Amino acid sequence: MRTLLTCVVVLLTATSLYSQKTKQLEKLLAAYGQNGQFSGSVLVAEKGKIIFEKSYGYRNGPKKEKNTNNSLYRIFSTTKMFTATVILKLEEQGKLSLQDKLSKYYPDFPKGDSITVAHLLSHTSGIPSEQNTDHTVDEKTFIQYISGKPLEFSPGSQWNYSNSGYYILGYIIKKVTGSDYDQVIENYILKPLQMNHTGFHFNMVTDENKAFGYEFLSDNASSEAFRFKTDHPFAAGAMYSTVGDLFKFNEAIKNHQLLKKETLEKAFTPYLKEHYGLGIVISSVLGKKAVGHDGGGPGYRSRYYRVLEDDLCIIVITNSELSRINLIVSQMENILYNKPYNIPTAAKIPLQDLKKLEGVYSTGDTEFYITVTDGQVVFREKNNPRCLLYPISSTYFQLDETFTFTFKPNKAGEIDALTVRFSDGKIKTGKRQATGARWGIIGDATPSGWDGKDIPLQSDPKNPKIFFLKNYPLKKGKFKFRFDNDWGYVYGLSDDGKSIALEAYDLHIVEDGKYDIVFDTTHSIKPQYNIRKSVQ
Repeated sequence: MRTLLTCVVVLLTATSLYSQKTKQLEKLLAAYGQNGQFSGSVLVAEKGKIIFEKSYGYRNGPKKEKNTNNSLYRIFSTTKMFTATVILKLEEQGKLSLQDKLSKYYPDFPKGDSITVAHLLSHTSGIPSEQNTDHTVDEKTFIQYISGKPLEFSPGSQWNYSNSGYYILGYIIKKVTGSDYDQVIENYILKPLQMNHTGFHFNMVTDENKAFGYEFLSDNASSEAFRFKTDHPFAAGAMYSTVGDLFKFNEAIKNHQLLKKETLEKAFTPYLKEHYGLGIVISSVLGKKAVGHDGGGPGYRSRYYRVLEDDLCIIVITNSELSRINLIVSQMENILYNKPYNIPTAAKIPLQDLKKLEGVYSTGDTEFYITVTDGQVVFREKNNPRCLLYPISSTYFQLDETFTFTFKPNKAGEIDALTVRFSDGKIKTGKRQATGARWGIIGDATPSGWDGKDIPLQSDPKNPKIFFLKNYPLKKGKFKFRFDNDWGYVYGLSDDGKSIALEAYDLHIVEDGKYDIVFDTTHSIKPQYNIRKSVQ
């Protein structure tokens, strides 16, 4: 009887702790979801038991259709775990070896005798990472292109993240099995685990739970992110899934349903660098080893990992590039480990006051850019990604408590400076510039080529958000719209062949001639463009 009572007490205590953590997680995620700073799905499990699973935001912004726990998201580089699992399984089956040389599969690949399958898995091959979809349309095109590129370093001597290595692994899987890469993933993993909501060819998915990816997403405004026309980036990141299906994968890996214990121990061991094994990101949560893989691409971000010692699994997937996933996960960890956490209270600031913050702020060695859309303040430092600022007051904003933004008015009450305090303690103050945004064009259709500086667009004095060139000579070739010579902010042609999107395809000039170009940024999240031959 005493033993039974002890078990009941332990069970009730554990249930109480789960309930408390669940309520705290709900409060945290609700705060960010209600303020438009998170759209997606979250799943948390401890010792194989799901203690929290909930979704926020919209899977379809314009239609106001909300995400659910069944929402389908692109997971991009989280795909690499699946690719690595199959490679490791093939080794267990004796169908290949991690020490196989690349030359075994591609005899003409330069220095293929010095590159192993293990090097490809661990990003230590020296093969440069290739993202251009023109070079990844099929195996022949890709291998011909990438084999012509010099290695970045001697194989096995350094680490550098390479999607190219995983492209090659996908093709090796096909050579070894005789089946297409995606079919092998399905046969080896998805079907046995009944991961019925995971797969490839996301553009073709018609499931009502499909979550569209967004560059910007709020209650009243949205801009859909660029979609790849093909299943890019293949074995490096072409899959989609749900939080529930990724949890099935987690449990199968943990319980050795897919790979042997000794195989996993090898995969979870840092290969040259402390943060990467064989297809696995190795991290630390409060000093405890965690394994998993992040993913990110146009419109989506994913994070999956398991803290080995505590059997704690966290899965977060978002369909908005500006969702505060890093901060949210950090706060979630604090809750789960009973550490202090903070949910800031968002100030409600009139739109006209927020608009006063917009502009370019220069420190002399870098620049800060502020735009406002539907009440959301978007910050970007030159050569860095965009992020949403959390409003604490009309002049004070945060990424978190250690990363803050203070806008300073002059004597006339106009905002003329921005001070940024970074998480490492550094402080930078930028003075507001009289001139606004500086857009240009870059590409081999221009005299500068791809490696030169932007051809600057002129701005309309009556409407400074409209940029143009008139009667400008361009060559047959390609180009993109680029902001102030910054590859971190570039617009190209979207998959529909009409609109433009961030990090999208090249725009084409079909013949030499003089052209009139208009780039209209009146709607900051949905710029428009027009290009036509000049009237002679």
